[in-house]
Amino acid sequence: MTTLTPPDIYMKEFYLARKSLVEKMLSNTKNIEEVFKFAGPLLSPMVATYGPAGINVAPFMLTFTVNKKYLNQAVEYLRNLNNELWSKGHIVYAAAAKFLLEWIYNPERSDPLTLSTHLMIKGHTYTNIKATGEAAIGVLIPPDRGALELRAEAEIYEEGPYYEFVNLLHDLMHAVPRGERSHPWYPALILRVKEIYDNSYQSLGKKIYP
Repeated sequence: MTTLTPPDIYMKEFYLARKSLVEKMLSNTKNIEEVFKFAGPLLSPMVATYGPAGINVAPFMLTFTVNKKYLNQAVEYLRNLNNELWSKGHIVYAAAAKFLLEWIYNPERSDPLTLSTHLMIKGHTYTNIKATGEAAIGVLIPPDRGALELRAEAEIYEEGPYYEFVNLLHDLMHAVPRGERSHPWYPALILRVKEIYDNSYQSLGKKIYP
């Protein structure tokens, strides 16, 4: 089966732009807030759904995933890393950045067309995706240089490797440094991008993938 290459604008302005933020994070772990201060549109795109809960749109902190063939290996690596670094403060962020660069932003291991997050409540997004299996993602390229619409196949996991991967990665960033978890694990949302549209004012919805 032929694997299509994502378009240049997607890779440069979304995937590689986020990689550059991680590289900055690695060199400035004590002031992470400054690194990500203006990165909201890239880190938390709007996810739109439709279905029994009505038309819905909400921001989600999304991340790319590893290629499926490396998923179990990544889960095991994260589990060990979290146990090793539990409650070790800001030094955890350097380890987290290295993990992202070695697994999520490594072309040999990553899957740039599969995004993930978790669902903190079983609300509108959860209800709609359970019914339709579809979602659209709106990405604004900051400061205002363009926009992408990603149409995706959406699936919710409440057990298994994807569920563990999403929650372990979230723990690494939010629970491990402090050594405490403020909430339980949540259902994982996996978004597999099937179509990409250039929504900049120059292109106004031109399909650029596949």
